[in-house]
Amino acid sequence: MKKLLTLSLMLVFGTGLFAQEAPSVEEIAKTYIENIGGVEAWKALKATKMNGKANMQGMEFPITVTAAEGDMQYVEVNVQGQKIIQAYDGETAWQVMPFNGVTEPTEMPEDQAEQSKDMRFLSEFIDSKERGFTLESVDGKEIDGAATYGVRVTDTTGYDHTYYFDAEYMIPVMMTSPVKSGPQKGATMETFMSDYQEVEGLMVPMFMEVKFNGQTVQKMTFTEVILNPEVDKAMFSMPKKN
Repeated sequence: MKKLLTLSLMLVFGTGLFAQEAPSVEEIAKTYIENIGGVEAWKALKATKMNGKANMQGMEFPITVTAAEGDMQYVEVNVQGQKIIQAYDGETAWQVMPFNGVTEPTEMPEDQAEQSKDMRFLSEFIDSKERGFTLESVDGKEIDGAATYGVRVTDTTGYDHTYYFDAEYMIPVMMTSPVKSGPQKGATMETFMSDYQEVEGLMVPMFMEVKFNGQTVQKMTFTEVILNPEVDKAMFSMPKKN
């Protein structure tokens, strides 16, 4: 894997090209996807598996995130020998939360499930119009000293995420989205993405940090990314109770 500096060799546009005016959302989308590997490479991707560590409340735990086409996802965190699981099979979102008394696979409450259903396996910036996404330019922010361009992504189902793209590298360094459930409902969640590395020609952020109201609630550091692993899609579906 190559570090972020390698990304500069892949840029489609030079850093000074947009010095006079901000690019359109279509230009941002096209440049971003080309910079991280290209449309065809991402469309050929069927599944991913990411292994690493999750840091929560000052403690570190192993985490594995498995995702597959169809917007399916399976997140497993091992906490002191007990497994926290949150999964979505494209229709039903379910979980196992032993520390909350949920020791058997249980369907998530609807408002909580909406957050899981918001995940997209294929980037919203690929075939956006055809898939029902609307891209809207919003004001950028300075993030860690770097200027950014903002793009809000919405659709008719209530999907609503805003990405902030580094103006030099044209990759997202932060995403914001409204919290739809839990004690933070109505607040804005900020997800910071960094340490982009090359994995078989695709650029993947290996570090993510989640914040609410400026306070960090979770950090994820990934050490391994497997593209197109062998995945039994039954893992994403909620097991039937005996």
